[in-house]
Amino acid sequence: MLLSKRLLRRCATALLGLLIAATPALAQMPGQDLGAQTMRPYRFVFIAYAIAWILVFGWVVSVARRLSHLARRLEE
Repeated sequence: MLLSKRLLRRCATALLGLLIAATPALAQMPGQDLGAQTMRPYRFVFIAYAIAWILVFGWVVSVARRLSHLARRLEE
């Protein structure tokens, strides 16, 4: 249980770090036309995928730990 809380805390920290890193991309540069922006909107897609992979990885680790704990209890 303690280990899953640590994992959840690490995932939340990583998510917060990604959101903080994306903050400058949220504001449009003054004096810049929308047509002049090239790859800027795709940054959100990459951040969304990174967040999704972090959440999926955390879920897989959580399920694996629960299964190993269950297997140990069944061996007793």
